[in-house]
Amino acid sequence: MKNFIRYTVKILTSGLILSALVLFFGSCLDEQHPGTYYTFTGQTVADYLEDDAEGRFTDFIAVLKKARHWGELDTYGEFTCFAPTNSAFQAYLKQRGMSSVDDLSFDDCDTITRTHLIKTTYFMSDMKEGALPSVNLLDRFLTLSFKADSTDEGVIRLVKCINRNSHIISLDDTVQNGVVQVVDSVIKVTGDFIFDVLKENPGSQIFFQALNMVGLEDSLKKFKDDSYFISYDSVETGVVGQGGGSDYRIKFWGERKSAFTILVEPDSVFHAKGINNLDDLIAYAKEVYDESYPADAGLYDDQWHHRKNPLNRFVSYHILPFQVASAVDFCAKQRVIENRFIISMLDPEDYFETYMPHSIMRFSRVMGGAEQGMYINRRGIGSSDEPEIGRPKHRGVRLFTPTEMSSVEQNEGCNGYFFYIDDILTYSEKVRNDILNRRMRIDCCTLSPDFMTSGARQRMTNNAYEGTGFKQPLNFYSYNSDYLMWVRVASTTNWSYQGDGLDLQGNYDIVIKLPPVPFDGTWELRLSYRGYEGCGVVQNYVGDSPDNLMPCGIPTDLRLSASGNYNIGWESDEDKTEEEINAIDKAMRNRGYMKAPNSHTNGETPFRDLNTMARRIITTDYFYAEKDYYLRMKLVLDNPKAEMNFDYMEWCPKSIFDFNEDKH
Repeated sequence: MKNFIRYTVKILTSGLILSALVLFFGSCLDEQHPGTYYTFTGQTVADYLEDDAEGRFTDFIAVLKKARHWGELDTYGEFTCFAPTNSAFQAYLKQRGMSSVDDLSFDDCDTITRTHLIKTTYFMSDMKEGALPSVNLLDRFLTLSFKADSTDEGVIRLVKCINRNSHIISLDDTVQNGVVQVVDSVIKVTGDFIFDVLKENPGSQIFFQALNMVGLEDSLKKFKDDSYFISYDSVETGVVGQGGGSDYRIKFWGERKSAFTILVEPDSVFHAKGINNLDDLIAYAKEVYDESYPADAGLYDDQWHHRKNPLNRFVSYHILPFQVASAVDFCAKQRVIENRFIISMLDPEDYFETYMPHSIMRFSRVMGGAEQGMYINRRGIGSSDEPEIGRPKHRGVRLFTPTEMSSVEQNEGCNGYFFYIDDILTYSEKVRNDILNRRMRIDCCTLSPDFMTSGARQRMTNNAYEGTGFKQPLNFYSYNSDYLMWVRVASTTNWSYQGDGLDLQGNYDIVIKLPPVPFDGTWELRLSYRGYEGCGVVQNYVGDSPDNLMPCGIPTDLRLSASGNYNIGWESDEDKTEEEINAIDKAMRNRGYMKAPNSHTNGETPFRDLNTMARRIITTDYFYAEKDYYLRMKLVLDNPKAEMNFDYMEWCPKSIFDFNEDKH
């Protein structure tokens, strides 16, 4: 018995919009209840493939056996198996000039097998548009998109696609050790670098010509850092750490990969702006970046490889030094947003440093309305994120959804992904000085490319007490190795900003390279604060070099809750007038503290109302946009088991904190 679901809709007008179709059918899929799934009692994935009455999987079985994965599918476990049919294999073999699966090498079979298996069970109701939450056995993300397939009868059928071209033709066939999703073609993965994937993409040749011109090919063909080494036992077995008084099973990231995410204007977007060739783009970049960096105007115009060349700046600002498999993954997961964000107050957001030196971009997710989607450098249009009175509004640049990119043959390379964007993206004077003139709340799990590329950030499992360990991630430095560091899985039960967090335990003394500020001026640096008994006492230092850091105030005692501590001065807002509330806030600021934001919740109570949570003002100083800055966090308490949960930091400009900063 198979649980095959088809959705059809009559074409009533020629103006049918595919995105509306996706929304409609996505909601239908979400309503499917797991109780409707048929369970094959005692039948494994291997049994399902072997017992198929039509014998549709004999080629796939041969590949699984040759790759020595067959026995794995016949034992206890949790698998999602995307099973290609024999006809899928015949088409694949023909494309490669082969006549039989016997012609495939062991490595071929191993790659195919690992591509089609995930060690987590995903029913269709678990799969949202975009990347699946867990990587396959090849350590790559598979992506779900939707495609409208019309029939001769004037009926349109919504087709569910894996990696754009493999259609799921029979879904949610449940077995004892997982689920089988039958696909009509072998899922393709490429061994090409993302640079070469872009080179072969016909729809973005102006951007690629610019990318090639500025000499970033060698950088974008990096894949693995062989200097990073973790023992096999640490990776496979893991260790146990303490976070918030709970035991966490930590498995270390086994290797460091160099990976990239590239945001690309398709040629059609350039053409709409009057940019029809590379020369036009060079002129456009010069106009934008001469205004944004007037001191550099005219100095590097012909030095294409110089990082201050306008075209180099333009291209570099489109590159992020980590990989993200889906546009929705630039912010928190949907489940976390629904349980942790009060989106009537503030859009879900994250900030990332780009490949352009000393530059940053804001990603925000508009959750409803006609303009819902993921945006870059947006401010105050059609969302809850309304600007302060008198401040500029900016639509921002929207990322294409996987379904909108369904016509793109390949957007994944072995070292990253590219995504289309719907407008020209720049780090203009307006973006730097107006749009990003705001409080920037930066999730700690975005501070290292390693957290992103490894999939540790916003990783979700059935166990909230798991984490991915790191010895010394990029952008982090340590004075000793006598501690544990891990990124917790994202959970709707964790009391943290985006459901995850960076945990430290032991004799930690670490230095973090801070994200840049967008413009010169007075900025406040703040850290989240949550007090509980197992924590330590931490001294903070800030400076422009890891070797030139100055202490900031007195140490922070993380063992103490905010309430009842005179040094913090936290009092509940309950039964108080607005004037009294503002007076408490002012008194806390004078002590170097702020209440937690009211735009986030533990599921029941806004963070602002929790007496264990606050923000510590580390320093208020003049910072320069084109300088690096570093934060040191040193345990000054003699406790080898001391904990610290590093949740988020904030950069806040004087223009905000001096003029009635909101409580969000």
